[in-house]
Amino acid sequence: MEFKTGISALTETDMIIRGVKLSELISQSTFSNSIFLILTGRMPKETESAIFNALLVSCIDHGMGVASSMTSRFVASTGTPLNGSVAAGILALGEKHGGAGEQAMLMFEEILKCVSNTSDQYAVVESYVRQTLKKNRTLYGFGHAVYKDADPRVTQILTLCDEQHYQPKSLGIAMDVASALESLKSKKICLNVDGLMAALLLDMGFTPVQARGVFIIARTPGLVAQSIEEQQEGKLRRIEEKEITFVKQI
Repeated sequence: MEFKTGISALTETDMIIRGVKLSELISQSTFSNSIFLILTGRMPKETESAIFNALLVSCIDHGMGVASSMTSRFVASTGTPLNGSVAAGILALGEKHGGAGEQAMLMFEEILKCVSNTSDQYAVVESYVRQTLKKNRTLYGFGHAVYKDADPRVTQILTLCDEQHYQPKSLGIAMDVASALESLKSKKICLNVDGLMAALLLDMGFTPVQARGVFIIARTPGLVAQSIEEQQEGKLRRIEEKEITFVKQI
């Protein structure tokens, strides 16, 4: 069999990752910068490095109640090895949990094409949001079950963007969508960390499917921790019958 790859190669003296010696990455790079390199094929700029690292940290865990964490815990409670319970949690990441970043990036790409030849960006964005709501389509990357006024992770990373003087057009699009959404719905629907990540990764050159991959990478340490804690409990997790309501089918 013959395979071709541009990702990595093993030589007699070193491992080459996207054209960079692994020995150089070990001595000179950070883990987050190396993730950026292996996904995009280039090392991040200094500003990108700081923001990309913050994005990874912001998604490392979000409590045991979310689908991926609970899946890992349920599977871990059966005695399944660590890799099995972590894999189960990753498989629980779908369009409503973990996949919103990819969908949001596709949406931002579509909006950027619409505003490329206009001087009134907000008007175009507002029209896009209006039509999306009219069609009952989802605006991915906005709203949160707990954070109603503002996602604190977004607030902190936006502050970092200001400090780094990093204000890409894609981020402006995301903020305009949030403003238009609040105006049209007459209530605050905040930009969440999935939407922010989508906007920033888009400007850094990531593809939508890579955005989903970044979230998987970021959340995996949390799933490892959740699984190990569950294993240490040593109890089989199950839903009690009293918590289940039988509904008679007609």
